[in-house]
Amino acid sequence: MRAVSDEVTSPVRPATAGQTVHHIHQATLVGWESKEMEELAASVGWKRKKMEELPAGTKFNHANRDGVWGGSGQSGYKGEAIWMTSENDVNAARGYAGSSGKYFVIEAQKPLKLAVMDEQGTQVEPDELGAWATLAQRYGLDGVKTEYGSSYEVILFDRSKIAPVEERGFD
Repeated sequence: MRAVSDEVTSPVRPATAGQTVHHIHQATLVGWESKEMEELAASVGWKRKKMEELPAGTKFNHANRDGVWGGSGQSGYKGEAIWMTSENDVNAARGYAGSSGKYFVIEAQKPLKLAVMDEQGTQVEPDELGAWATLAQRYGLDGVKTEYGSSYEVILFDRSKIAPVEERGFD
């Protein structure tokens, strides 16, 4: 490719010496993609794009109304995504368990890269999973964290980095 001289301009911005037409076109596309990603992130409550990594060994609670690993959650959603609470929040698990009367202790087998929601208490809903899949691919996310003061909820987009380590009943 030939270099673009200082006199040649792009419809977006002036070219500088050493840039190629390909680089200018690529920068234009990246700018468009960034704007689209900004809007998508804002639409699901992640405008600030704060991220956090939880280490392998982090434990969570997961309960569902079926009382089985892989059962449907409170919303009736059944799929690869999983909603979990922090290990210290057994009461939330109790609410999700319904009449099953039990919950699972889940452990991260690998570090988890999470988006952190902008506002405390803003949850990821099942109908937002498509938008989050796009953001996850772009930013390399494993899931999303919602903070609730001293506890939190995590949704993981797939279960490949976690494993159930214990099944417990409620006392």
